[in-house]
Amino acid sequence: MTRSAFRKRKRPFYKKKSFITIISLLVICLIGGGIYFFNNKSNDAPKVEHKASSKKTDIKLKKVTPKKKTEKKSKEQTPQSVKDETKTDEKKDDAKANAGSDDKSIKNAGSYNDLVYNSDWFTFKLSNDVKLVKDANGDPALMINYNYTNKTQSPQNPSQIQSKYMILKQDDQQLAATQATGDYSGIVDSSNKDQVQPGKSFDGALLVKVNNTDSDVIMSFLNIQTNEPIQTTQPFKLS
Repeated sequence: MTRSAFRKRKRPFYKKKSFITIISLLVICLIGGGIYFFNNKSNDAPKVEHKASSKKTDIKLKKVTPKKKTEKKSKEQTPQSVKDETKTDEKKDDAKANAGSDDKSIKNAGSYNDLVYNSDWFTFKLSNDVKLVKDANGDPALMINYNYTNKTQSPQNPSQIQSKYMILKQDDQQLAATQATGDYSGIVDSSNKDQVQPGKSFDGALLVKVNNTDSDVIMSFLNIQTNEPIQTTQPFKLS
């Protein structure tokens, strides 16, 4: 016996080719059997078929006729008169300014003659001393002296009464009061600030800025009941 043959005979059984071949065949058989088993199991599972229903469902629409609404007629109550209080403050001021003077009992709502503007509430006597002067800004201004008598039952400011009921215009534009300066500031400021007691008289002056020194200034007087101008006016020629 040769040495190589002896070695082959003494080799362990797990290193022999026959053993390795048998083991390999067993592994292949196990793998094949496993695959076959799982395939059969999946084939036995129930199949679910999704079939679309071909049956049509008809939806019937029921016609609904709306019921007529029965309108309830509202009962009209007796109308109530509405008191306008938007002018309450203005009326209170007028009432305070002319306390003791009832509009219904007014005899003279406003008249003008010979430089005298007269009513039941006041008398303005205009002076012939009318001047064209410069105001505090150096602009030309018309100054008119007057004597004011308070005929109401409460103290009054002559400048406020004058500006409310006596309007001066030049070229159809209303002239605005302006501030005096120098020798004329005293009497104009007093007219703007002082209060004249009932039944008393006051010497004052008004001062308005003029737009030019060529056009005439027209003074108009209001009716104390209607606040509308009376027919008589007083022009002042500047040139």
